[in-house]
This record gives sequence, C-alpha cells and structure tokens, in this order.
Amino acid sequence: MSLKETASRPLTTTVLDTYAFEALLKKVARSFQLSLRVLPASLRPALSLAYMLARASDTIADASSAPDFQRIALLRGLPDLFPEKSPDLGLSGSDRELLLLTPRLLEALNTLPDRSEIVDAWRIILQGQIFDVERFAASKPELPSPPLSPEELEEYTYLVAGSVGEFWTRLCFKHVPDYSTKPLEEMLPLARRYGQALQLINILRDRRSDADAGRIYIPDERFYIAMQHVAELLQSGTEYTAAIQPRALRAASALPLDLAKQTLNLIAQHPLGAGVKVPRWQVWLAFAKAFCR
Repeated sequence: MSLKETASRPLTTTVLDTYAFEALLKKVARSFQLSLRVLPASLRPALSLAYMLARASDTIADASSAPDFQRIALLRGLPDLFPEKSPDLGLSGSDRELLLLTPRLLEALNTLPDRSEIVDAWRIILQGQIFDVERFAASKPELPSPPLSPEELEEYTYLVAGSVGEFWTRLCFKHVPDYSTKPLEEMLPLARRYGQALQLINILRDRRSDADAGRIYIPDERFYIAMQHVAELLQSGTEYTAAIQPRALRAASALPLDLAKQTLNLIAQHPLGAGVKVPRWQVWLAFAKAFCR
C-alpha cells in the first residue's frame, strides 16, 4: 500500500501497522522505531501514534518557509481542529509525507482507548512548540534573538520532552503489570529528567546550525555548564531504566540512554557540532546490547 493510498482512506488502529506507516516511522524516527519493535502489543499503537502526532506538530513548528502566523494557528488548533486537506507549508520528503498523513492520524486517535492520555500529553508538547515559534519569530541569522534563560530552557525542555517521559511512564504503569520496582510517584520525576536530558542533547548537538538561523538556546558561555547538567540528568535515565522489570521495556528505555551517552561524548569531542551523529552500525549495536541486558 502506498502512502498516497493510505492518506486517502480512513486510518484505523489496523492501518497503523501498514507498510506505509511503518516506512514513514522508520524515516522520521530511527532510534525510536527500534524501541517500538520490542514493546508489548498493548503499548505499541498508542506510543507510535503519539510519537507521530507530536512529530507532525513539530514539523509544522519547524516549517520556517511558512509564515509564523500560519504555523501558530495550525498548532493552536490541534488536536481539535486541522484542515481536512493538509496545508502546503513548503515541505518536502518525509516531512511532507507526514503532514499529508496527519488528518488520518487524527482519525486514528479517536479509535484508541488511550486517546485521553495521548491528547493530554500532546497538549503539553504543543505548548512548548508554540513557545518555540513565538519566542524565535523575529530571529534572523544577522539579527538573532536573545538566548533562552536557564529558566526558559528548563520549562521548554519539560514541555517538549520531560512531559513525554511522564506520558510514557503513566501508559506503561497502566498497561504493564509490575512495570517497575519503584512506585509511579518515584518514576515520574526520573522520567521527566530523563526526557529533558535527551532534549538538551539534541539542542547541544544542533546548537551551531540553530545559531546560524538566529536561534540560540544555549549560549557559548553556558555550553560546558549545560554539558555537566546533561550528564547529571542522564543519571536519572540510568536509575529509571534499572527500575524497569520487563526485559523488552527495559531495552526500549536503555537504547535511547546508550545513544544519548554516545552523542554526548561526540559533542564533547566536537563542540562546534561537526560530525556529531552516531553511525548506523553503532545504533544497531546499541540495540543489541540493550536487549541483551
């Protein structure tokens, strides 16, 4: 089934398993798609759909060729309002494919028993994405916006990533008996800090290209402080992963942790951002190591 055929028909939870959806997920989420492979069937539809919805709104937020007001209006309408025909935001490749599929993803959302949890989490993520567009609306390479303050960075990384860790954790506790050796109230702050660590690593990795576009999340004078902070936050990821009891779910949490540590080492070696990408063979090796723990 082609993506065009998938986008032209109602999307149900069954369609989430079609080749087109899986192929697109593989394009836009290399390591996350590997984690999904080992999840229990009861978790996979909700988590994969939640990821794709958040990725779709992130694609809208990042569509810099589209006017700011158009992107903000689309983001503010979600998840309740979205054009039946996806708007043209000047996107291409997998980003365009994802935007075309968004109306069908929203239809699928209404078929899932975990819809309320997904919507609640997505609304928080959307707050962060809207903040990002509005905060850097006037940014230009020749006239960059002021960098985020430490407080703004903390809030932003919670909205777009720390909240995701909390969502993942709540869903796992809901669906998986004996998910963790720790109670939910102890796992949630660990999940929040783990998610923030992953987002900060992305920011550190991309900080030069972002700065070239006038978007400064972490200024040069805070680079090494941020590196130390990320290393500390990743300790929460280690503690979180160690508490997970089902082997497959522990592997799903261990994989991004291992890749994050490798990426952080690459950033330390290349502070200007050149060559900061974990090779594909190391991604597969990390996957094998995570599952064999």
